[in-house]
Amino acid sequence: MVKIIKPYNKNLLLHSVCTNSYSGIGLARQKKLYLLSVMTIALKNNISLINSFIDEAFDVKKTTSFQLVIQIGMDGVLLAVNEKEKNKYIAFENYTFQNLYNFDAIGDSLDELLKESKLLNHKYKAVTCSVVNNLSTLVPNALFEEDRIKMYLKFNTTLEGNEFIIADDLKSIDTKNIFALPFALKVKLDQLFNNITYHHFSSGLIDSLLIQNKNQTSKKLFVHVQTTHFEAIVIEGNKLLFYNTFNHHSAEDFIYYLLFVCEQLQLNPEKIETVLLGEIDKESAIYSIVQKYIRNIKFGERTDNADYSYQLQTFPKHFYFTLFNRYFT
Repeated sequence: MVKIIKPYNKNLLLHSVCTNSYSGIGLARQKKLYLLSVMTIALKNNISLINSFIDEAFDVKKTTSFQLVIQIGMDGVLLAVNEKEKNKYIAFENYTFQNLYNFDAIGDSLDELLKESKLLNHKYKAVTCSVVNNLSTLVPNALFEEDRIKMYLKFNTTLEGNEFIIADDLKSIDTKNIFALPFALKVKLDQLFNNITYHHFSSGLIDSLLIQNKNQTSKKLFVHVQTTHFEAIVIEGNKLLFYNTFNHHSAEDFIYYLLFVCEQLQLNPEKIETVLLGEIDKESAIYSIVQKYIRNIKFGERTDNADYSYQLQTFPKHFYFTLFNRYFT
């Protein structure tokens, strides 16, 4: 049974598992054109390219034999290209968003991203999109009914009514991971790629950790760190005991919620083996504060069995865990 806890802070955005114009001419038209110009500049300024690695093996004439992997959320977009025949990642781009507050704005930003990216404007053999949001919930297959899929999600999340509801199948725990994909974003991506499939980022996270630890007998706490949120997962062997998402704005926020998880699940911070994943290193403020309160910490590693071009091999093995550790192919 997966335990559900409620945080102290009522404003926390929490993801719990459920097992349980202007028109006309003249001055008005000038104003409209001016406003559109300002919006375009602001939109462009909202997107930043953090890094880009493109191997010489990335041949635009051969992309129809490659797979494009997209991970998209409020923090930004990750892109990776896999040379399917060799199962080798040969290209990567990392874009961040600033001052975007909803997925509709992300959909609008894709137009600008198309102008900047060297990877998006091609046809691929397969395209998979991993959606990063807290609009998801887990339901055991024994309780799952297709016609109630939206009801399950509304039990733990707040929907606006314009979402497309999808369920990933987590075979390792005989469970559905139900999530919401904003309709505007789906329409935009469907227009770009007619062969795209959608999944929730937590599906790959949960599934890969369960497979990785299926022969373990002790409890482990996994912490997947992102820019504005983190995921806490507790696994005991092949059992998922806990999964939750917490927003954080500072290192103090981060450790507060992490210790709260330990308290509620009766995990001893002095002893529990804690594995850090995601974009975090020993120089970060989060790592510094975590090691003060939790003694047994280490970085995890991807177990995706893929090969990487030499540029991508420079990434620490716990970075971009949900991009490369995918439960789908």
